[in-house]
Amino acid sequence: MNLVGIDISIDSCAVSMSRKEEIIVSNFTTLKKNVGWIKKTMDLIDYEFINYTYKDIDNYTENEIMKLREFDHVTDLIFNKIVGNIDKKDNSLISVEGYNYSMRNTNSLIDIVSFSTMLRLKLLKVPKLEKIIIISPMTLKSFACEITYGYTITKSGKKIINKNPSGIAGGKFDKKHMMEAFMNLGGEDKLSIVLNKYKEELLKLKNVPKPIDDLIDADFLRRIINR
Repeated sequence: MNLVGIDISIDSCAVSMSRKEEIIVSNFTTLKKNVGWIKKTMDLIDYEFINYTYKDIDNYTENEIMKLREFDHVTDLIFNKIVGNIDKKDNSLISVEGYNYSMRNTNSLIDIVSFSTMLRLKLLKVPKLEKIIIISPMTLKSFACEITYGYTITKSGKKIINKNPSGIAGGKFDKKHMMEAFMNLGGEDKLSIVLNKYKEELLKLKNVPKPIDDLIDADFLRRIINR
């Protein structure tokens, strides 16, 4: 079974794929090769560098048309990366994160919906696709907390997910809590190697840098369909 988790983003789309025993992590980014965490992780993360020109176009109509053309191109790149890495003899399960409706910028929300819709439609053409699962941001956070810190079952049979060591419930996780959970899980895959290598440096930062945050979300999205 091929398992694919995708954290959909226009500027930093992350994909985590597993086939057999192999895990492949990719990031489609507008950042440059020589920028901070890209440069540090180039040897372990599979990067595709993308460039949008629509952002430089002032004319409204031309901007919107170019945006569609470039979204179409980038979603093609993502689709082709997935199809090129899965085992086509096996069925595939794909998990993507749902929309964050708390976004304050309406234009940004419209753009991500357009980009995401394009990609989701293309994903329906993945060979031997079993199904696509849409995971809400809240569910993803709770899952990360559960598989990392466990849960307890009450006498009435209700499952209570444990909080992290700081007393934060999974539903309240931010990017830093997600990273800490991933680090606590550990592993021998390339993303785990990256986070272990730079653990002390990353934990000192106030915010989780890109593309680390997106890669972590994509990996948890892959893990959630491997329960």
